[in-house]
Amino acid sequence: MSVARPFGGPVLRPRYRTRRVLAEVASVALGVVLLIWSLTPVYNMLLIALDRDEGDIEFEGLIWPPDPSLHSFQVVLTQGYWLVEDFWHQFGNSFFIGLMTMFLTVLIGSLASFALGRMRVSGSWLLANAPLVTYAVPASFLVIPFVRLMASYGLSNSLWAIVAANVTFATPYAILILRQYARNTRRRSLAPGRRP
Repeated sequence: MSVARPFGGPVLRPRYRTRRVLAEVASVALGVVLLIWSLTPVYNMLLIALDRDEGDIEFEGLIWPPDPSLHSFQVVLTQGYWLVEDFWHQFGNSFFIGLMTMFLTVLIGSLASFALGRMRVSGSWLLANAPLVTYAVPASFLVIPFVRLMASYGLSNSLWAIVAANVTFATPYAILILRQYARNTRRRSLAPGRRP
């Protein structure tokens, strides 16, 4: 049996073509299932937020609330309930902590990873993997030493203590991820025939 070859493309026999189509259909089906699985909690939060009554609408089996309302959003934005009376202050604190953690983690991680990625010292792999040892120690063991350290620096009850804790635990992962990028840029810069 001869199989016609499309213009410049590979020759696909019917058996392989069927297998390829089945693999693509399975991939799409898996993607749809994972998308639904990922968006279900978001949909559940939206259901709770749009419910006018303070009932358990998520357990009633309803797909959409019978009387949807944006009253919950108004209560949060105007701080009209005792539980959210400091909402904007807390939001500002969270924004500051997240922004400073991101900035410091990227700054420290990129500087350290580029230094480690370009070092030509024997045993540099040990130095490069040393930050990952911090993940071997549970964070709950470090709470008391960390509180004492922050108190000795005068950072107790401040946002900078939280930023320091977040940066401490996020930087080793940033170094791990960015170190490979530093190695790749070094290899590209040392490639033969590459202009400086």
